[in-house]
Amino acid sequence: MKKIFNFSYMIFFLAAFSACSGSQNSLTVSVTNPLKIDRGAETVKVDLGALASTSDQFIVIDNATGSEIRSQLVDENSDKTFEAILFQADLKAGESKDYTVKVGATTLPSTEVKTFGRFVPERYDDFTWENDKVAFRMYGPALKKLAEEGKPGGGISGGLDCWLKKVDYSVIDKWYKGYLEDPMYYHNDRGEGLDNYHVGPGLGAGGTGVMVKDSLVQSVNFTDSHVLLNGPIKTKFVLDYDPYGTDDVEVQEQKTISIDLGSNLTKITVDVKGSEFLTTGITLHENDGELTVDSTAVFADYYAPYFGNELGNAIVIDPKYYAGYTRIDSDVKDHSNVLLHLKVIDGKVEYYAGFAWSESKQFSGKESWEAYLADFAQKIQNPLQVTVK
Repeated sequence: MKKIFNFSYMIFFLAAFSACSGSQNSLTVSVTNPLKIDRGAETVKVDLGALASTSDQFIVIDNATGSEIRSQLVDENSDKTFEAILFQADLKAGESKDYTVKVGATTLPSTEVKTFGRFVPERYDDFTWENDKVAFRMYGPALKKLAEEGKPGGGISGGLDCWLKKVDYSVIDKWYKGYLEDPMYYHNDRGEGLDNYHVGPGLGAGGTGVMVKDSLVQSVNFTDSHVLLNGPIKTKFVLDYDPYGTDDVEVQEQKTISIDLGSNLTKITVDVKGSEFLTTGITLHENDGELTVDSTAVFADYYAPYFGNELGNAIVIDPKYYAGYTRIDSDVKDHSNVLLHLKVIDGKVEYYAGFAWSESKQFSGKESWEAYLADFAQKIQNPLQVTVK
């Protein structure tokens, strides 16, 4: 039988499809700063909703200028569908701005000014991450195995290590490539910064532990890692840990860590089992610096001389998690710390850890760094208001 197409039906269908597609290929997003302080390069996340797609052809337009701004698609559950998009906004105090998220191919060039993180099997299973301001590292299972076997170069530590960078482009791959040729490569400043921060068995700049009878029992090296996001705006990943503690207390942690472009602080969310409280903190190294603890904001900063420069290590906490602090001064190396105690709420704690290195010229000194921390504390308590119109 000869098939006859109903062209009037086909035209109606195509028109309906076109109209539907036209209404479904863009979103208008309003972003408002509720604070009386300016906010720069702050990350905005927009759920794509009905626009969620396997396509990576989405862009963000600043409606005030009509120009495309850099964005990053999000597929955290690895189902090959992008469920959200990230971009960064600059807003004056109390200001609102509109943006359009729409289907389209980017016109922006790729850049090495980005966030980045990866598992590093070529250096005893490190996990290292960075943005345009700072870089960090956590130690993995291969390093712990060396220590347990009594072999040189091993280390047991759950402390947060700081890589002191002074360039805005990505350095992780370059520094580890240099390490393979010379193990001291990134311990020397070649114009980009260096790793001369000492973690040892301590907390470093934001490790974790649990208080048992007024003593800190620390978590140790992570056992596994999984990257959720890697891109120009945000890097996010998960670190798994073996249970730790004492005969009386056993704690299980899983850390979800992220870093945004433009921030000197990395966010650490810890899923906790076995304790109603967790402790983080900062190693006080030579105990020759100035400790500032603002129990209202809440942040702690240890600002100290550091190899001819100055280094400020800080932790910022949403007040709902804060349960006080303890300063421990000791003659034993790596045992002097400021400990920040955190309440576990709905099975988790959150805090931000980071640093300012005077050689990077990002801050003029202790006063400007701590002003940044005070503003940052306000921002996490008063997030940007995002509305999809």
